[in-house]
Amino acid sequence: MAERDNLPNTKKADVERSTEEIRQDIAKGEENLSQTVEQIGERIKEKLDWRGYVKDSPYWALGAAAGLGYLASRALIPRPTPTERMIDSIAEKVRDSLGGMRAGAAGSSLIKATLLGIATKAAASWLKNATSAAVASGGAELRPQTAHGTIISPRVGT
Repeated sequence: MAERDNLPNTKKADVERSTEEIRQDIAKGEENLSQTVEQIGERIKEKLDWRGYVKDSPYWALGAAAGLGYLASRALIPRPTPTERMIDSIAEKVRDSLGGMRAGAAGSSLIKATLLGIATKAAASWLKNATSAAVASGGAELRPQTAHGTIISPRVGT
């Protein structure tokens, strides 16, 4: 019977002790959790630190930097428009045809080369204006002109 009288007191002690143990377990868990978070933070810093990668494998880092630089330069280089490509092609052909004249450019041949250069520049300018006018007008066809300045229009069947 004495055991039965002590039974409620024992349960109270077990409950109080278990509550205290739970508090200690929670405190230990908090410590472990904070240490784990700190370790994860340090690992993230190590993984994001590019200096470590460069130190570990400098050739790979150099290759990656060169590749990224090449891709960035290709993305930022302006592409020539179709008109610029046509003008460059015409200018290249004129330079090729003037190869002999430029080698012996003296006296009257220098004047001829200069006049030919001016004419080429004027033709290229006209071509650029004509193509931009055609693009601006919605792609309407350019009609050839005769020597007298009249426009030849296509015949319309009646």
